[in-house]
Amino acid sequence: MTSTSIDRMAPQGRLAAPKSSSLGAALGAALQRLKWLLPAPAHPAPRDRAGEAASVRELANTYLRTDPGFAADLYAAADRHERIDSN
Repeated sequence: MTSTSIDRMAPQGRLAAPKSSSLGAALGAALQRLKWLLPAPAHPAPRDRAGEAASVRELANTYLRTDPGFAADLYAAADRHERIDSN
């Protein structure tokens, strides 16, 4: 191998820029044309804090016998989570 072929094989530490920016421009234009395929941004559904708290309490029930301290923490977290909207 010659030194010039070794230099070509050496890592650059970053990706090389494309030789032509026309590829990037073409990709950008194609993405703009395909934007209409994406669904319109929806507003997030309102949170069901009572349902989420109930799920955490069910999880706490599974730990009640094996790790009562952790279960108590989960119950307290569920209570705090429910009260967030009530304040």
